[in-house]
Amino acid sequence: MRRQAATTAQRRLLRELPHLRLYHDTSDNWLYADWRGPQTAATVREGAEVILAEVATNRYTKLLNDNTRLTLMHVTEEEWRSMRLLPRLFNTGLQYMAWVYSPDPRGRSHADYSVTQSGWPLLLTFEEYNIAAEWLRQY
Repeated sequence: MRRQAATTAQRRLLRELPHLRLYHDTSDNWLYADWRGPQTAATVREGAEVILAEVATNRYTKLLNDNTRLTLMHVTEEEWRSMRLLPRLFNTGLQYMAWVYSPDPRGRSHADYSVTQSGWPLLLTFEEYNIAAEWLRQY
């Protein structure tokens, strides 16, 4: 997968967890979530709370949720559905979300489920970072 190179001038690190790096993309003025490695229900919840706090505190309206470095999604369908993360994000003020698929089939499945259940029209999934970023720049 080709990824857009980001210089330190384009992204400012906001939070770093072992499984998530959260940046403010200064060139596009959006929140960039870079999920990494294997994920469990606990790491997803922890990362989601960090994202929710940033959206609420800094009034982000756009999120590029990048799962390309996510290696394993060890979260059951029941655990995923119980989290109800997207409604919380949109109620906090998020308006647009580009979600780049994980190479892990379960991660892709959870992303697709979330999109179909969200009822939010400006949330799309993408195979590649560059296409997701291009779409998000339109808003």
